[in-house]
Amino acid sequence: MLGLRLRRRDLAWTVALLTVVTAVWVARGDVAEAGAEQGVSVDLVYVAVATNYPDSLGIGPGAGALATPVILVPTDPPIPSVTQTELIRLDPKKVVIIGGESAISAAMQNALESLLPTATVERIGGANRYETNALFAASVYPIESWSSVAAAAFTVTQDSAGFASGTQAYSTSGGTLYASIDLPHGAEILELKAIGYDSSVLEFEVALGRSGMTTTQEIASVSSATSGGDTAFATMTITAGREIVDNENWAYWVSAGQTASNRTVYGVMVRYRLGAPGA
Repeated sequence: MLGLRLRRRDLAWTVALLTVVTAVWVARGDVAEAGAEQGVSVDLVYVAVATNYPDSLGIGPGAGALATPVILVPTDPPIPSVTQTELIRLDPKKVVIIGGESAISAAMQNALESLLPTATVERIGGANRYETNALFAASVYPIESWSSVAAAAFTVTQDSAGFASGTQAYSTSGGTLYASIDLPHGAEILELKAIGYDSSVLEFEVALGRSGMTTTQEIASVSSATSGGDTAFATMTITAGREIVDNENWAYWVSAGQTASNRTVYGVMVRYRLGAPGA
């Protein structure tokens, strides 16, 4: 009975996989055929391993949403002749391999690059099938969100004589207060925003930066416009693609500088985007 249950489960996965792949090809078939007949290549092709289902099944909804063909190949070369013919017919501008090298080897990637010399070949592969699927989902459906730092997170350093409470951060000597900020690896930083209080003649200043083993760099900074003793926002849009979070080599922080009891920072926010369509 156990063997029967296993066979039924495998059959169900096979049917599901065939359904997804068929749906993708139905969605893309007319466009791909027209492109081949007119000598215009398709923009994108996904390549997944043919000997196991998680990668190809996991990318099915995203590939369908983009109307992008999914090509199945073995882990190692050679590329089957019928698959070669179809890849040449599609003539993709970009090939995205799904999975790590245990799924599709470096040798197979080389074979694809040789077969399609004008195509850009990239790989989406995580430490396991779950991470691969998450990375793929982010590439098709980018996540845009905010990471925030409350006033209470700021700490007093040697160059500042002040404090950070639950609602405000300020230094009585005009120094700088610092707080770490969590940003997801690979995210694109889009905007720095701060809220604080300034008097009629003074401003609060906030910076976003990163520190490595031997260097510290400022990424962006904002300062409030004087507002006559009222709460104010300061914001800065960061050029798209200029700053990509690299948590392997950098630690990220925000600072509240030039603050005092009449120049107070209440909180800082950083907007980021993780993933981009067609990545």
